[in-house]
Parts: sequence; C-alpha cells; structure tokens
Amino acid sequence: MSEHQTHGFSRRGVLSAGVAAAAWALGPTGAVRAASPGFPRLTTSFDAGWLFWRGDVDGGERPEFDDRGWSSVHLPHDWGIENIPGAPGTTGDWVPPTATWTLKRAPRTAENMISGYEKPLVEGAPSRVGPFDLAAASPMAMARGALPGGTGWYRKAFVAPALRVGQRVEIQFDGAYSESEIWLNGVKLGGNVYGFGAFSFDITPHLKPGQRNLLAVRVVNVGDTARWYTGSGINRHIWLNITGPVRIVPWGVAVSTPRVDEGSAEVQVDVELENHLATPTLAQVAVELRARGRSVGRGEAQVSLSAGAKGTAQATISLPRPLLWSMEAPNLYTAEVTVSAAGAATDQVSTRFGIRTIAVSKEAGLRINGRQVKLKGACVHSDHGIIGTAAFDGAERRKAGLLKKFGYNAVRLSHHMFPKAFLDACDELGLLVIDEVFDMWEEAKTPGDYSKHFKANWRADMTRLIRQDRNHPSVIFWSLGNEIPEREKPRGAEIAAQLRELVLSLDRSRPITAGINGSTGKKGEITRASLDVVGFNYELPDHIKDHEAYPDMIMMATEQWAADIHDGWRLTQANSWMLGEFVWTGIDYLGEVGVGGTDLRPAGEKLDWRSFAIFLWDYPAFVSGCGEIDILGLRKPQGLYRDVLWGNSALELLVQRPLPEGMVERRGPWSWHDELESWSWPGHDGMPMIVRAYSSGDEVRLMLDGKEVGRKPLAVPADRLTASFELPYRPGELVAVAYRGGREIARKALVTTGEPAQLRLRAERVRLAASPNDLGFVFAEVLDAKGRLVPDAQVPLTFLLEGEGLIKATGSANPRGIKSFTDPRTLTFHGTALAIVQPGYEPGKATVRVTSPGLGSGSLALKIG
Repeated sequence: MSEHQTHGFSRRGVLSAGVAAAAWALGPTGAVRAASPGFPRLTTSFDAGWLFWRGDVDGGERPEFDDRGWSSVHLPHDWGIENIPGAPGTTGDWVPPTATWTLKRAPRTAENMISGYEKPLVEGAPSRVGPFDLAAASPMAMARGALPGGTGWYRKAFVAPALRVGQRVEIQFDGAYSESEIWLNGVKLGGNVYGFGAFSFDITPHLKPGQRNLLAVRVVNVGDTARWYTGSGINRHIWLNITGPVRIVPWGVAVSTPRVDEGSAEVQVDVELENHLATPTLAQVAVELRARGRSVGRGEAQVSLSAGAKGTAQATISLPRPLLWSMEAPNLYTAEVTVSAAGAATDQVSTRFGIRTIAVSKEAGLRINGRQVKLKGACVHSDHGIIGTAAFDGAERRKAGLLKKFGYNAVRLSHHMFPKAFLDACDELGLLVIDEVFDMWEEAKTPGDYSKHFKANWRADMTRLIRQDRNHPSVIFWSLGNEIPEREKPRGAEIAAQLRELVLSLDRSRPITAGINGSTGKKGEITRASLDVVGFNYELPDHIKDHEAYPDMIMMATEQWAADIHDGWRLTQANSWMLGEFVWTGIDYLGEVGVGGTDLRPAGEKLDWRSFAIFLWDYPAFVSGCGEIDILGLRKPQGLYRDVLWGNSALELLVQRPLPEGMVERRGPWSWHDELESWSWPGHDGMPMIVRAYSSGDEVRLMLDGKEVGRKPLAVPADRLTASFELPYRPGELVAVAYRGGREIARKALVTTGEPAQLRLRAERVRLAASPNDLGFVFAEVLDAKGRLVPDAQVPLTFLLEGEGLIKATGSANPRGIKSFTDPRTLTFHGTALAIVQPGYEPGKATVRVTSPGLGSGSLALKIG
C-alpha cells in the first residue's frame, strides 16, 4: 500500500504481509520494548496512518466504506482545537487590516479594555473564528471556551503479518474523549464511556493475518459532558501488543514494598496472568529488578492456570541498601517480568517503580521516608493551551517540568485520570501527585456528564485508576472525587464507603482523600468518614474552626483561591495537621472562561470579591485566567508573588495597569491584580500609578532615576509581603530595593523601553527527538532597539518552518485572543507569542523563522534526532 501523508510527515502506516511478526515492534515512534529472542511481547505505536472525519456518518465501521476525502491525522488528536469547517479564519484571513486594528497600543477605557486585552477596533466581529463557535454553542459555552464538541470518526487500514500459533494481539487505547465505539473488520469490539481512562481489546479472533484489516473508531462528545474544556477525539496514544498464549493481563503487574527500612526493602511483585491455551498449564514467572543500568535482585514464582482461566503469581525479593525515591532524589527501579509456559517464554512486561514510605498523622503531618513534607501544590487540568488536550509526550513532560521549575512539589490531577507520560515525568522529577478519578458520582453537575454512567461503571473505572497508576511512586494519594453534590447525604456516605473499600482491596499503600466544598460545620461530615485526609476546597476561614471541632482530623487545602495563598501557606507552615495546599490553578487552562479575570467597574459600586463564580470576561475570551502560569508556560504576577512567599525570590516588582478615571478594578476570589513587570506606559505621563513590591524583607525603598520616591516598612504577616506605593508616571528607570535588618537583600529594576524594533526567537529546547510525539516550544519576543522586551507590544507575526516537521500551532497568552491556532500568523501579547514545532520522523535540522512588518525577521535552528 502507499504511504500516507500525515500532518506533513511521510511514514508508512501499514505493515507488509511478508514481514515477520517481529516487525510489529517497529512502530512509527519506536517500540516501547524492542523484540528480542525468546520474549514474544512486541509493542508498537499505532498512532500513524489514521483517516478522520468530523461529523457522523452511516456505515463508517464497514471495511468497504468509501473514506476518500477524509483527512489524514497523526494521533494524539483533539479535533476540538481545530478549525471549524467554513468558519471565518480557517483560510488565514483572521487578522483584520491594520487600518482598523491597533497593532501596538490602544487607549485604556472601560469599553475596550479588560484585564490587559486591547480589543480589536473592528465592528461586526464574527461569532465563528477558527475553532471557536459561539453561534452553535450551548449554555455551557463558558465552560468549554466556545470550543464545540460533536462526533468524529477515525479509520486505519493495515496489513497484519502472519502470526505464530498461539500468539495473541491486543489493541490498547490510552484514552479517547468522550464516549467511543470500536470495530475491527466490521465486528464491534466494544466501547468506553470514561473518556480519561485507558482501555484495551483482544483483537485476535477478528484479525486477518496477511490481509488488509480495518480498524474504525467512533467518538462522541455531544452535550455538556464536563465543566471545563476536555477536548474531543482520540486525544491519547494507541498501542498494539503481540504476546504468547499465556500472557500478562493489561496493567496486570503490581509492585509494592511492604517493608522498607534503612538497610533493606522487601519488594513484592504480583503478576496477573491469563491462559489462552485449550489445556491447563503451569506458568513460571521470573522477575529481575534493575537500577542504574544493572541488575540488583531476582525472584521467581509460579501459578497453575486452567484452560481459559486467570491467576496471580507473587514473587518477593529482598533488596539490600535500597535507593529511596523522594522529591530531591527520585530514584527509580525497573521490574522486568518474564512469563514462561511449557519451557518457552510467552510474555514479558517492564514497569518502573520507586521505593518510599508514606505516613500521615495529626502530630507529624505528611512524611515521605520519615521526613515531614509540606505540600506546595497546584491543581491542573489536562489541556496544553493552544494544542488542546492532545497528549503528546513532549507536552506532558513539559507540563510537569514547568511545575517543578516554578517551585511546586505536588500536583493534583483535576479531576480525572491523566496520561501515563505525565505521571512518568512526575516520577522522574520528584513531583508528588494526588490521583483523582471523578468530578461527580450519581448526581449530575452538567446535564451530559459522567453521572449518567456512574452506577454501572464506577467500580470498573476506579479499578482502572488503581491498576494503571499504582506503580508510580509519585502518586501518594488516591482521591475519590471532587466537590461531589451528594457529599453530605446518606447516599453519598454509602458511595464513599464503597469506593474506599474497593481502593483498599487493590492498594493499601496510600492514604485516601477527596476534595470537599460546602457550608461551614457539616462540611462533608458524612462522607469524610471514608477519608484518611480531608481535602477542603477553599473555606480558609473555617480551617481552624474545623480543627477545633475535629482535633483528630488531618486536612489539606485541595483547592485554594489566589486571594488566600498568603494566609493559606502561613496556616500550613504553622500546623502539623494541615498538610499543604493546592492553588486553583497552577497553569491556565481552556474553558471556565474568566474565572480568574478582572474587569473595570464604576467607583463606588459595591463589590463582593468572595462572591462565588464571578466570571469576569465574555466572548471572545476562552481562557480561565486563574493560573499562576499562563497557557504559554510563562510566570504570571500571582506566580511571582508565590515565588516570594515560598522563599524562591526575595523581591518582585510590578505595576498596576492604569485605571480610567472613575473606575475601579473588580476581582473575583480566583483573580489577581491586573499588573505587569513594566514601567512603559506611554500616554499616561503624570497619571498616578500603583506600584507593588513583593518582598520577604522588612523594608522596601523605591527609586525613580536614582531619586528616592518612597520607603515603606514591611510587617510580618500583617502586610502580606506587600509594599504598595503611588507615584505619578514618567519614563525612566524604576528600582525597588529590599532590606532586612538594614542590609540590602535584593533589588529589581523596570526600565521604560523604546518602540518595537526587532524580533528574537528563543527555544526551551534546541534538540528534539525525530518523532511527532515530541514537541518544541519556540517563543518570539518583540524587542526595542536596545534589545529589551517591549512589555506592551501587540504586533502581527508570521512563523515559517524549514526542514522536517511543521508548525503545529501558534498563539499568545491573550485570554481573549481567539484565532485559528493552526494559522502560522498570530499577534503578540505583552510582547511575546509562541510557536509549537512538531518534528517529523527524519533526523536533521529544522529552522524556525518569524517575520513582522517593519520589524524584520528572526531565525532559530533546532536539531532533530
């Protein structure tokens, strides 16, 4: 068969009938485990060579169905972030003419300014732009960011090689949102309704070795299926596994460490097997433990299996002088499990794990390996901004890396199972994880959510969570759910108890928690009987009262408002029974539009900043705005404050965006001041400016062009690390100096910049793997003639890539900057924009170029392979 063109990459998407079975290991992104003599499990990526149709069709599961005209896609794939066919902007004409667009600056007024976004001065803006669709959106458009769902079909043709007698073939989906049905050669394999979990099918009975096979998948995401942007389609990887007739069941290896002390550890490996032979057999299991490239322990076990039956073999290995896994030293082991029957190897699986202990108590708090840990946590959703929820390994690793880089030591997965690649990265980086599975139980939050499936599926889906994630040492809590509506009802207590019982039957090595919200006093009192650690969402003023009422209760803030991060952290530091906090959120996400936004209101209007669910932006906003990191991966003002609070910085200097006369800034509880690291405010000469210095010192001095314009003491904790100044604006150099005990500990400077004069490209990584599963993140920055970032620059850019690969997406952190993300053109926001590069399969060089009218061009070379 011919090669498919997949997103600009040329790669053979089929397997020749004449190729030996071992060829299955040669997947387009490389085998998870290369084939080797005697070990018949071969795992290959099945991400390449798919055809996609957006919309429903009749007969799409039939092999003879005519799919000419369908588009080629490479998984993972989120159609929710792609252009709506026929929407304005899909042909690249979304940038209005410069005559009607303020390319750099617009006057700040209540009519054209919301939280730093200068609206395009264009009348009659379309209700459809690129992937955004307000015209067809439901009342949940705010939740989804006006990114519609729908129905989509996927088809993949492949020629399977001949199989040896007894070999089994399994297809594994890491996830597909939301509800999916799968067919092979017209035969329905089954379906899945929990779109965040992995699932698999044995396709051996329906596979045609040596012939053309057709795999078809229908994915439906219709209605209000969640309260945030979830993406749509096969947005995670697919794998194909070949095993022998006696094989390890999917996610059937469990590694635990029932005993760990200073001198040794006991490692227990449970292996669940299934026998596809027509006769009974005695299965032999050999386990080899490896660390840092060498063998460190071995064990064996066996189990008798009847024909068609399952059974579990258990091997116990004593490990001297174990390398413990911790946040500072995330040491990892690998368990190589080999299964043999009748003298021949029939299956092999490799899984990573870590050795560490977890303990919680009201006296000592959370202890990892006997050492107390305070959780500096962030909640995150699963999207990656301008590429949506497509779970490329490069994006998953980057997300975990950003959290680690900015000082977080823990992450709460909100509110569902995350891709394996993200948890792998947490294992490698030493990030602690709260692993959560449900946002609702039987009572719905939105009309089309998972509650309609809960009764029939909760047991299977909670079991999936434990089985898939139990070997990750980063996972230290299982969470039963988030803000469950029936949490204070008898039925809620019954469900919580059943969930707890199931968790403990599968894994007893981690404490159980949940995110609880609600009224003071009885807040989750019924349900929390099933929790080891009570997670409270918000309600900071009640934590002390809750402790006084229930002195044996251990708690943590599973969600924290931006307005409470100072007092919440002080409470955590001062009390052993408070384990830590998780800000909502660590990173901005798509949907729940404007929950972290600000707007302008007339002075004198009564404002209640603690009012629940203040959504402060309207269409065309599409971002939550409450992250301490923006959707490009850059630190926001509240994140800079967090750096001071946690001691990662002694001083940060920010300036409030000027307020129009007679207006005040309104903020919700998830919001932060609309401020910038900028002393460039043209058109505001003489206007009073609010300057905030965040510092861990006891005094801050403010100077403008070397002359002192203010000096303030800082009291702890009353001033909340904040010294505020007001002074009239004039261009120059603004400098803050922080002191402690009369000694300078830090200084920060903001300098008025010139006009945009040049462009600069900056890559997070200049070397990428030769695989579409890796991604490169390249920032374009607008500089003045002296090479300084122009903080208010809003200029048009055009990106181009030369070499193997493509520009996957472009965009900015503008919360109202709707556009076609696949268009290589974008506008900068705060002087910055991002291009995401997806490599091809061939090693070599990819050169990213960017141009802008009047600013020339910039280029940057990436090495692929």
